[in-house]
Amino acid sequence: MSHRSPPGGPSSERGMVLVSAILILTVLFVLGTTAILQTSTDIKTAANYRAGKAAFYAAEAGVAEARSRMRSGSVNQIIDNAPLEAGWAAFIGTEAEAEELGYDGTHPLHILTPSLQSGIDYTVRIEKEIDGSGNIATNSSGSFVYLVNSRGKCGKARRQVEARISSFSPVDPPAALYVKAPATIQGSNTYIIGEDRCGFNDKPGLMTPMHRDTVTKIGNPFICGANEPCGGSEPWDVVGYGDNIDVQAMIDRFKGEADFYYNVSSATHTAMAWGEPEMGSTLKHPSYCEGTNIVHYNTNNTDIKLAGETKGCGLLLVEGNLEINGDFSWNGMVIVSGSVICLGGGDKNVTGALLVGGEFDADIVGGNTNIIYCSSANNKQTESLPWRVLSWKEHF
Repeated sequence: MSHRSPPGGPSSERGMVLVSAILILTVLFVLGTTAILQTSTDIKTAANYRAGKAAFYAAEAGVAEARSRMRSGSVNQIIDNAPLEAGWAAFIGTEAEAEELGYDGTHPLHILTPSLQSGIDYTVRIEKEIDGSGNIATNSSGSFVYLVNSRGKCGKARRQVEARISSFSPVDPPAALYVKAPATIQGSNTYIIGEDRCGFNDKPGLMTPMHRDTVTKIGNPFICGANEPCGGSEPWDVVGYGDNIDVQAMIDRFKGEADFYYNVSSATHTAMAWGEPEMGSTLKHPSYCEGTNIVHYNTNNTDIKLAGETKGCGLLLVEGNLEINGDFSWNGMVIVSGSVICLGGGDKNVTGALLVGGEFDADIVGGNTNIIYCSSANNKQTESLPWRVLSWKEHF
């Protein structure tokens, strides 16, 4: 006689357990597969994101190389040898990659040059911007505007950016010394010379936007230049009601390119050196300097005193007041938003120009102070800067 298990007995229970186990395993398998697929997708997404960012940074590096190599006097400078031709274009990269950006080896106005970078993959095209009238576009100072298209690569990722660049406009100081507030010039050994001792662009010795009588003479200082020659017995070449220059705006224009930046408050710096000016035979002769630097002092509305044998070449930018004490030599422009005071003994020579403005009095107190206009020293500052980016956008 056979025996059957009653409903709900051991055989039925074993069947239910088996079905449940299969269902659980199935669910776990589906969940595991989904997790693996999701993880794989996340990894691929992250990898693609990283590659895209690397390609973008490579494209930006291409723009940076173009800016640097368009600068006058740069290493391996890219020169626009057809400035009046809209069809001129320069390419950075390999020939095969450059051809994808329009390079034509048979085109007489196309230039191809290898990149200065070996570890970053980008290709660059540089060409003049054409305005809505079909003319070569210029910036506010008349310099050409160039378009830089840079394509960066990382693996299979490609990113492309376009930047509009132009050179820094030359600064043309209106005089050897420009002051926006009342000034005192004193001392028999003080010479402010507006005759261009480095070229043929003579300027007044001193210019102010105020009345010329706001410049006070004590003793027998000499101010000569375009209006009164330096050979006179007591020249006083002071021009009133001259240009009203925004001195702070000039500082703002260049301080972002500073090689040396100091954030101070009523500080004294001694024997600073930002270059080695070679002095002329006398203090009334211009100095000479090979290199250039941009030095920026933010005094937080106070002052900086440069004492001892401080010297430099380039642009000296001071937001606040500047006091010069002791020997001082500078080749290039000194631009100060506040007051300038020259005190104490020592020889002082500025070859280039000195521009002083702001709400404080600009008092130039004598000693052996010589400010000598030098066009080449002034022009050298902007020529040495990488070109500025006017705007940029990314191509998708």
